[in-house]
Amino acid sequence: MDTTLPAPPNAPTLTHAERARVDQATLLQGNVVGLMLGNTAATLIAVLLLRQVAPAWALWPWVGVQLANVAFNLWAGLRVGRRPATPRNAGRRLRAAAMASTLSGLLWAVGVFALWRPGDFESQLMLIFLITGLSSSALYALNAHLPAFRGFFLPCVLSVLAMMLAEGTLRGVIVAVMAATYSVTSWRFASRMHGTLVDSLRRRHEVEDLAADLGRQKDRAEQASQSKSRFLAAASHDLRQPVHAMSLFIGALGQRPLEPDARRLVGHLQGTVDSMGAMFNGLLDISRLDAGMVPVQAQPVALRPLLERVAAEEGALAAAKGLHLRLNAKALDVQTDPVLLERVLRNLVHNAVRYTDHGGVLVSARRRGDAVVLKVVDTGIGIAPERQAEVFHEFVQLHNPERDRSQGLGLGLAIVRRLVDLLGLPLVLRSVPGRGSSFELRLPLASAPAQSPAIDAQPAVADARAPTGLVLVIDDDDDIRTAMADLLRGWGNEVIDAAGMAQLQPQLMALTATPRLVICDYRLRGGETGLAVVDQLHELFNEDLPVILITGDTGADRLQAAQVSGHVLLHKPVSPAALRRAMLQAGAGR
Repeated sequence: MDTTLPAPPNAPTLTHAERARVDQATLLQGNVVGLMLGNTAATLIAVLLLRQVAPAWALWPWVGVQLANVAFNLWAGLRVGRRPATPRNAGRRLRAAAMASTLSGLLWAVGVFALWRPGDFESQLMLIFLITGLSSSALYALNAHLPAFRGFFLPCVLSVLAMMLAEGTLRGVIVAVMAATYSVTSWRFASRMHGTLVDSLRRRHEVEDLAADLGRQKDRAEQASQSKSRFLAAASHDLRQPVHAMSLFIGALGQRPLEPDARRLVGHLQGTVDSMGAMFNGLLDISRLDAGMVPVQAQPVALRPLLERVAAEEGALAAAKGLHLRLNAKALDVQTDPVLLERVLRNLVHNAVRYTDHGGVLVSARRRGDAVVLKVVDTGIGIAPERQAEVFHEFVQLHNPERDRSQGLGLGLAIVRRLVDLLGLPLVLRSVPGRGSSFELRLPLASAPAQSPAIDAQPAVADARAPTGLVLVIDDDDDIRTAMADLLRGWGNEVIDAAGMAQLQPQLMALTATPRLVICDYRLRGGETGLAVVDQLHELFNEDLPVILITGDTGADRLQAAQVSGHVLLHKPVSPAALRRAMLQAGAGR
């Protein structure tokens, strides 16, 4: 267990070798009690086996010194064990362990000389077995620090070798040779174990450093991502404000009688604003997906009608470029979310048409086993292998270095990647520069046939006329309030507008009728929110008024709060047509 203390902020960084040295001291410190108990047990065994043959004047003093040594080491070990090893005390503790081990080894060597009975081979074997057992235990307990092991091992083994050779017999020489062989083998084995241990300790700290560095890099990446999200949320909100106002002013202007040239210019202005709105909505899609606000509703889906719808809508763009957009798909039912799948296909097909100048685009669907393989293949410019992963990142347009806004923001494939991850579908990209690209999806077959969509006999919302009545407009931007009021009055509504609840309150006191609709910005000045204003209005009129919340935020927390409110939610910039649809959806006509 690593018990090294964390370094203070200004402390120098320790090398892996220095930290491994601390671990060595910790390991030895943890083995003190076990070593001393083993030493005590061996001493008592020696007394039991040799008390009949060993002279009392040598045996009992030796036993007393041994027990005193054990007691001292236990006391010192327990005292030192209360404080963990550190880089400052590790070297001192290792030296102390080597000295204590050497003293214990010398005591056992003295015991061999004092208790050895010449000619009594049985007692000699008992001592040899004890020394061998102790040496083997030291091999495992002290290999963390070779000087400690050698300090104990050498006196024990050399004393046995000396006494056996002193016998002057063939048997003594044979036993001495065996003891020497054991000594050499144990010495080499201890060296290898020590090297392996130290290397493993160093590698462990290398791994810990790599893991810590990875954690820091991950934290930095998360902070960068959060900073990017905050920047996008703030920038998106601030940029949406004037574009939103411009869209409303253009809508109000379009209601006035205009000369043909002026109406043509208004149409161009509206197209430009719509293009900017589409770009902002791409950013919003990324934020909604990252916020986990896009639900998945898997169901049996008839694939061919969905593909025909996408091909028909993208076919006009393909035809304008002189491309062939072909569909090759049988009647197959798959299990997935039809809305999200259609968004994926629209992005893939639109992207294929955009980056193809010659040839065409093929959309195909074929059954393979229990799955359907859906492909979008083009003969476009292709993507180099080393950059294929990059195209799924936000704002990446490999073939648009000039950042031509007509080619979008580079969010299409980033949205595709998030959507297929949300749907749990594998997406495979194959591409050859100059020859084209292929995007492949594998969808599960539906276990039940898809239901035919019901035919709605009601007129489309876009064609319906928005109801009229008293509308409250709350927005802290003067231009937006002015444009919204002009647009709504042009549709026949009475309008009361204010920057917040404090400015709205006096105007409400003179009302004799309940407002038909509330249109409120989500984020107002002074920390006030649209939700708070709506709650106060509901309480004031004692009625759940129809509400349209309008927001330019892309922050996940604000999007989630607005989403769960249950009110109709629009994202700036809002076109006049979208506002009409929202007024009908909010139930303003009741």
